[in-house]
Amino acid sequence: METNRWTLSDYLRVGLSGFPLDSLVSIDVTYRCNLHCLHCYFSRQDYTSELSVEEWIRHLERMKSRKSPLYICGWLGEEPLLRPEVIEAGKQYFKSNLIFTNGTMELPSWPDCTFVVSVPGTKIHYQELTGAEGRIYDLVKDHANRPDLRVIVSFCITRKNASSILSFLPEWQNDTKIRGVFFEFHTPRMDEGKELCLDWTERDSVLDTLLNLKKTYKDFIYNTSQMLKLMKSAHLKKILSDCPFSHMGLSLDPTGHIKLPCTLGLEADCQRCGCILPVFSLILYKRGWLFRAFVEGIKRDARERRKMRREPC
Repeated sequence: METNRWTLSDYLRVGLSGFPLDSLVSIDVTYRCNLHCLHCYFSRQDYTSELSVEEWIRHLERMKSRKSPLYICGWLGEEPLLRPEVIEAGKQYFKSNLIFTNGTMELPSWPDCTFVVSVPGTKIHYQELTGAEGRIYDLVKDHANRPDLRVIVSFCITRKNASSILSFLPEWQNDTKIRGVFFEFHTPRMDEGKELCLDWTERDSVLDTLLNLKKTYKDFIYNTSQMLKLMKSAHLKKILSDCPFSHMGLSLDPTGHIKLPCTLGLEADCQRCGCILPVFSLILYKRGWLFRAFVEGIKRDARERRKMRREPC
């Protein structure tokens, strides 16, 4: 299958009309994982089967035949790299692919993808939240340290690890060649209390800290200043009242069925959502903000290329 690349007509279509319905897709590749993270949204989602590679191809072919283009796919689930063959076959259908992984396995050499490696805090907090002891944290760091690939670290902020942000950033900036660290908050289940989830006042305080740290770390904090501001309670509560993902996104579970309201599933407390997806979707949905994000992305990519040329191999 020919590589599905962005074209001028795609940019014009998105620029004039915004992202079409169902052009932003998330796919749960598998219900299995090799870690047992306390903050994982998938831990209580009850799946016992998943589509084969051939079944996913037939499913994606049907989606391709529809009028709505397949622009962006997030490959998720418990641990999608337990089934790399599914992503290898399916990523050709999308113009942009993001692989959300725990990083415990070596990253495939897919330079056309963005790898988002979940690392919830420095080593002591990582071990507490994931249950992975020994050298696993260092192994994840080694796997993420791939300057030949586009690798971003995702830091899910919880009550247990928020205090490690100040030490996490310099450690990962100095020890690795990752493109940056992306921050979001833990989304609790409906019956979940405050064991992991920060309240709105606490979140706003963390976001103020990140906005201040961005003056020092700049692009290494991968969230733009616009995103961080939109994540604050004054804006996010309004965004969550009518989540933009519902206007343009489509989530598929491991069996290929539509998953509601999104990949987080029915047990997620949407009114306390900390996922970046609503804010990301809003930026894609609003054409003025999308153009600004597009320009910022071009500038960031140029800065990254200059940085990579300066650094020794």
